[in-house]
Amino acid sequence: MTFAVNPNASLFLLPDPVTCFRSASYNQIQTFHLTADASAVILDWVTSGRRSLGEEWVFSRYYSVNEVFVDGKRIAKDAMLLDDSQIDAKPLPERALAERLRPYSCYATLFLVGPQVQAVIAELVRRYQAISVMKMKSPDKVIWSLSPITGNDYTSVIVRVAGEETEDVKGWLGEGLEPLRQCIGKDVYRQAFR
Repeated sequence: MTFAVNPNASLFLLPDPVTCFRSASYNQIQTFHLTADASAVILDWVTSGRRSLGEEWVFSRYYSVNEVFVDGKRIAKDAMLLDDSQIDAKPLPERALAERLRPYSCYATLFLVGPQVQAVIAELVRRYQAISVMKMKSPDKVIWSLSPITGNDYTSVIVRVAGEETEDVKGWLGEGLEPLRQCIGKDVYRQAFR
């Protein structure tokens, strides 16, 4: 799928997460073309499957690629491949996809680009800089990272989030993206993160 975002326009792509069924093979390639003064919030996330049916990380393959261009220049290309194939990585033992991804059941990648999302980026940078890294006995319910896309400035960022439950990630996104409420309105915001 290809998206074009015109001057002074914004794209807010905030879908429900992809939830693959048993043995599914999912492929997605998304390309975003923005002008220099356009903005985009691009959320790409996946769950472990239909857990209520006992389907946790039992799909065959999940492949998702996102490319972001600004004024024709690629600023980001991100690919996520989750494959249940066993890889011969001696001396490490073979492990199923579920074992490799535990304890988390939801993974999200978020791109924030452009002038309309600078308040969101500033708040996330503030929160990220306040994180202290300490060794813990058990992992947090939600972990996240934030990286600038272009150089060392934080005008465009990529955020990665992992959570034990889908609702944990949805809650984090709802809190972390709260400044978007001003851009998209409270009703659309509530619909995306309820």
